[in-house]
Formats: sequence, C-alpha cells, structure tokens
Amino acid sequence: MSFHLSSSNIRVESHDGRTYLCAHMNGGGDDRMCLDDHIGNNDGHFAWNGNNFTRSARNVRFNLEGGANVPVLRAELRDSHDNWHDRDLNLAERITNHNGKLTYQ
Repeated sequence: MSFHLSSSNIRVESHDGRTYLCAHMNGGGDDRMCLDDHIGNNDGHFAWNGNNFTRSARNVRFNLEGGANVPVLRAELRDSHDNWHDRDLNLAERITNHNGKLTYQ
C-alpha cells in the first residue's frame, strides 16, 4: 500500500549528513527510513537503487502535492560539472507501508 495513504505526519529530516523519511504509520507507531540507503545522485538526477544523494544535494524538502497528495522529494542536485539542478522524485514509486513499516520495493 502506498505509504502516504496509510500514514500521517509525513516529513523528511536530516541527521548526521543523511536524509530520513519519517511518518506515523496508521495501525502502528512512528517509523523512519534512511532515504540515502535507496536514492543516489546520477549526474544531477535522482536515482533509485543508488545511495548517499544527500552528499551532493542542497535545499532538500518534502511535500504532499496536488489533489492526490503525491509524496514528492525535491532538492537541488549537483552534476559532474558542479552545476546545480532542481529535481523531484515521487517517493510512492518505491516506498510502501508494509505492516506499519516504511518499506523500499
């Protein structure tokens, strides 16, 4: 199930140079997932199955957007020429709520 439809208080937090997705899971407690374990930066673009995007990102933010409340991660990502690009990623493409836990698929 899409995590954003079965949770509340969804947000991103930064700790120790890493970015975490945090939420209160309906039917469970609070959970968090380190997005840097699953998302990388491929020459200025978000990349699933990567890691450590935060190392080459700035202005990282999260919002539920549009009428469907799509969970969108946004950031400026640096490319190999040290240029910065505004990018976004729909977290519902790969993150679900599995038995009250944020799960990467």
